[in-house]
Amino acid sequence: MRRSLLYSRVLVFIAVASAGVCAFAQSMTELPVSYICIEVETGLVLMEEHADVVRPPASMLKMMQMLLVEEGVQAGKWTYDTPVSVSALAESTGGSQVFLARGETWPLRTLMEAIAVASANDASVAVAEGLWGSVDACLAAMNQRAAELGMADTLFHSVNGLPPSDGKSFDMSTARDMAILGRALLYYPRLIEFTQIESFSLRPDNSPRSNTNRLITRMPGCDGLKTGYIRAAGFCLTATAHRNGIRLIAVVMGSDRTGRFDHTQEILEEGFDMVQRVAPVRAGATIGRPVAVVRGLAPDVTLVAQDDIQTVIRHVDLEQVMLEITAPTELEAPVEAGAEAGKVRLVLHDNVLGETTLVIAEAVERKRLKHRLRAFIGLEP
Repeated sequence: MRRSLLYSRVLVFIAVASAGVCAFAQSMTELPVSYICIEVETGLVLMEEHADVVRPPASMLKMMQMLLVEEGVQAGKWTYDTPVSVSALAESTGGSQVFLARGETWPLRTLMEAIAVASANDASVAVAEGLWGSVDACLAAMNQRAAELGMADTLFHSVNGLPPSDGKSFDMSTARDMAILGRALLYYPRLIEFTQIESFSLRPDNSPRSNTNRLITRMPGCDGLKTGYIRAAGFCLTATAHRNGIRLIAVVMGSDRTGRFDHTQEILEEGFDMVQRVAPVRAGATIGRPVAVVRGLAPDVTLVAQDDIQTVIRHVDLEQVMLEITAPTELEAPVEAGAEAGKVRLVLHDNVLGETTLVIAEAVERKRLKHRLRAFIGLEP
């Protein structure tokens, strides 16, 4: 009898939790679609709508684990050959998975490919436990890194984006925060090597799993980043593409199954049509007027740019961009070639888009007494 009562209580608990999840999911599906598109190099926002609406990111949050893994590799904490053992917890993880088996050991690289291509929830748990010792420790690292990146509206409760068993502790973020995360991930080219893989098989006898991001094969230049779906989140996608030396990120949250790909591609295409790369200053180019040299053997010197200034701007801003030169009106001899003598900045309204140092192009010696005497009697200019 007691066993039956306990069983009934478990069923009631599951029913209540399920009802909570359904109610939350329903409230989230009533939110408008969120999207944002940014240029990666500058962080320039090209378009956005409802980008700060807080909602579940689903599996897109796996980008944070991928980022932390790569940062750990860079710091020498582990390598992509590090063996990772599969626990009972990882084996039992539901949703999208590659069916890891308890007791197996896989190289970190293999599990990263499973996460990036197949969005494997079991692989995310295995990596969390294998590298951080526990899911909770990995979560703490994920939330700390989110805070460091300025993802102010993000809080992770899972390492894979699955709905919570309590029906309350959903992972929450925004399209803007996911764009910030995607931009941080793109700092590491090796992560793109994972996200652009078209298919993945864990074992030789497994059928290949296509990358969940259909834009990888559908849109030229698209090589990442991550899809996501749970009922409360709707269909989500963070995608990146590069074209003509420009890379963009677009995030769409709360769309439908096919709409997330169509909408994201439209946003990226429109974004590319809005911008261009400009290079108004080249290293070694003469900038501004010659600068007079007081008591020098030469009357003046030219100033040249030490480095290039190039950036990406919107077409509509081209006529508003200005070069702002800061340089002395005269210099006291002697002057050395290569010495710093000012700045040049590319400015749009109050925003500095790029800058470089101005250096003296050629050395000028100071006139000595004999030079001044010869000039005095008209033998020298």
